[in-house]
Amino acid sequence: MIDLLTLLREQQARDFADVAGARASATIPVTDRLVSRLVSQSLPPGALIGDLDLRAHAANRLSVRVRLTRPSFMPPITVNLAIEQQPALPDNPVFVLRLLSTGLLSFAGAAVRFMNVLPPGIRLDGDLIHVDIRTLLEQRGLAQHLHYLNHLEVTTEEGRFVVSLGGAL
Repeated sequence: MIDLLTLLREQQARDFADVAGARASATIPVTDRLVSRLVSQSLPPGALIGDLDLRAHAANRLSVRVRLTRPSFMPPITVNLAIEQQPALPDNPVFVLRLLSTGLLSFAGAAVRFMNVLPPGIRLDGDLIHVDIRTLLEQRGLAQHLHYLNHLEVTTEEGRFVVSLGGAL
């Protein structure tokens, strides 16, 4: 029996020479429950974010409910966001979200800056959140895979994030 993971690692070590010219594209709908789980599991131990819940809504909108570990008396904060800009691969692998929660906007922005809760690769600039995909992948030792992608788009519908990607070898 062929071990698929071993075969893929061997091919990657040879820069996929045996399948050069291959192209692939996929559209993958992912429930907000799974996205929340993946993001929560990627948080470093001891992070200020204790609980995180992402909810996808129609029309490229989403909400993020965050409970901080410190101070423990703080209630959960929910922030509403809109997808503002998709990454332009390979030159600008940055995803941009716009904060829509106007009531908490100034407080949330000041709190984020003060507590330094955003990890490297995520930057708040006014009401825009810049998510640098390359930096996030580098932290996980996966940045070398980014050069295979030439298209990445994330959209939302009620209850699901829809990831469309395309690439070539």
